[in-house]
Amino acid sequence: MGVAPVANIVFIGPPGAGKSTVAHAVSELLPLDVISTGVLLRAEIATGSLLGQQIAAAIDHGNLVTDEVMHQVLGAYIATLPATHGFILDGYPRTLSQAQYLPTFLAQYSRTLTLVALLDIPDDMVVQRLSGRRMCVTANETFPVHVDDPASLAECHTRGGTLAMRPDDAPEIVVHRVAVYHATTQPLIAYFDQLHLLKRIDARRPADVVAQAIVGLLV
Repeated sequence: MGVAPVANIVFIGPPGAGKSTVAHAVSELLPLDVISTGVLLRAEIATGSLLGQQIAAAIDHGNLVTDEVMHQVLGAYIATLPATHGFILDGYPRTLSQAQYLPTFLAQYSRTLTLVALLDIPDDMVVQRLSGRRMCVTANETFPVHVDDPASLAECHTRGGTLAMRPDDAPEIVVHRVAVYHATTQPLIAYFDQLHLLKRIDARRPADVVAQAIVGLLV
């Protein structure tokens, strides 16, 4: 059986689970657009708008932006996608209220949810991954690297990039982010499970292995 022509997927999981990396790996295997709410929010911050300043204040303290702000940013992007393109939604929903609203939200754009992939890793691995993460900043793009990954550091150097730590990757902020995740996001796991949309994925494995596991659920 082949892949459905339009598959709309949600990735959920704690910070540091590799959602963005795995999403892009899946998009190289299937015709899906990656919608990273983190990228969209940082792009809005870069504009220097009032909305961007509000987003920055929340993120820098390890908190979530409001639903109203997220819907505004996310909806503007989904509206630009062709109806024939599926997507991987990385970073939304994060709360039960967002999850319950998601079908109505997607219906505004004539879309339905196909799969919710839970990228699952233990808390201590979250802290290890994020505390060592850096952002490689080049003239054309910004992408994550890790201090324990010589290949990614070499790629950053080859592209002429400079390394910077995101404010929300500081160890004390990481611990807070994990606490926020457990307090606000875990309840939606049960919700999506009840809808028979949730699949648990072991995200301790390399990104390409995790991506192949997700592709296997869609074929």
